[in-house]
Amino acid sequence: MTADHPQLAGPADIDALASTIGDAFVDDPMIRWPMPRATPADIRALFRIVMVVYVELGVVWKIGDCTGAAAWLPPMSTQMFSELEERTRPDINLLTDDAGVRYAEFWDWLGAHVPDEPCWFLDILGVRPEAQGRGVGRRLVEHGLRLAAAAGLPAFLETGNERNVTYYESFGFRIVDQQQAPGDGPTIWFMQTSATRVRP
Repeated sequence: MTADHPQLAGPADIDALASTIGDAFVDDPMIRWPMPRATPADIRALFRIVMVVYVELGVVWKIGDCTGAAAWLPPMSTQMFSELEERTRPDINLLTDDAGVRYAEFWDWLGAHVPDEPCWFLDILGVRPEAQGRGVGRRLVEHGLRLAAAAGLPAFLETGNERNVTYYESFGFRIVDQQQAPGDGPTIWFMQTSATRVRP
């Protein structure tokens, strides 16, 4: 297995994962709106909290030394998304300036949009800024899509960054909904692929 092939991340990768994903999301509306005063260090700390839970579940895939990483939740974990996300809140609340009120409202709203039907959920995709544009993210997305296709299931994602829409459309994702989050929050695009099965 080569270094540029996605591999499951382990506990030893958590700090590197938090750094990579935190730096990739430092200006992302889905992070900035619920945590408007967060510093880059706060955002890395947020993703460290999330990575502890996701690495334990075995849903985080990395490229190389965590140059890029993706959290691909299989159907069972996707159906537990709200429960998993709530497990991180007590620690994340400490990073906010309002005891997590905006964060909870926003993520409760997002969680309500996760499909009820079985799917693979691309919850997080991040590539170190200096490595973006080199195909790292593409390999991570395609890896998850192969997992979904092998099960004959669709893949789903949410993005608050309009420039990501065309990128994900290049993989076969299509917009299934577009809404502005409550409280003058960011516009979120909900995207899904068709269910296809890999031929034997």
